[in-house]
Amino acid sequence: DFLVSIRELKAIGINVIFLNANMDSMGDSEFILTLFSAMAQEESANLSKRTKFGKRLNAEKGRVPLNLFGYDRIDNFTLAINRSEAGIVRKIFSLYNEQGLGCRTISLTLNRDGDRTKFGNEWNARGVRRVLVNPIYKGTLVNHKYEIEDFLTGKQVSIPPEEHFLHERPEWAIVSGDVFQKAQEIMASRRIQYDSGE
Repeated sequence: DFLVSIRELKAIGINVIFLNANMDSMGDSEFILTLFSAMAQEESANLSKRTKFGKRLNAEKGRVPLNLFGYDRIDNFTLAINRSEAGIVRKIFSLYNEQGLGCRTISLTLNRDGDRTKFGNEWNARGVRRVLVNPIYKGTLVNHKYEIEDFLTGKQVSIPPEEHFLHERPEWAIVSGDVFQKAQEIMASRRIQYDSGE
C-alpha cells in the first residue's frame, strides 16, 4: 500500500518528504523506502502489543467504561450510581420482567415518557437490550470481553466467557441479582420461542 501510494504521487509529480528519516520519494530508491516502511509497520505492531497488554492489565484491575448508563464515572476504577438514570434502569427491568414488554416496545415507552439515553438521544431496542444483559446492574463488572485480533485490520473478536475478568461490586447494584436473573431467563425463553433455526 505504501509503495503504491508513493508511485501514484510520483507519477503526478508530487514529492513526499519523510521528516524523521531525512529522505524524499524523488531522490531515494524504492528499496530504502520499503525498508523504512517495514520498520514503521514493525513499530506499529509493537505499539499494538503494548496497548493490548496495558488494556488487559487495566481489565484485570477492574477499569470501568467511560460512559455507562446509570452511573457517573469518578475515576478509571470507580463508579457512582446516577440516581435519575438508575430510575430508568429499574423501569426497563420492571417493564421487561413484570409487564412482559419486548425491547422495542420498552424503547417506545421510554421515548414517549421523555426518558433519554446518557447522551440525550432517544432509546432504541438495542440500547434497551444492552441494559438488560449487562451484569453491572446487579453489581458485577465484566471486563476483557473483546480484543483487537489484528492491528492492521482493526478487527475486534469476542473473548470466551471463561477468560473474562469478573469484579464483584455490590455497591454498584441498581437491581437485585434475582431481578437480573429473571430477565436473563425471560430472554433465553423468548430466544428459543422465536428462534428461526438459522
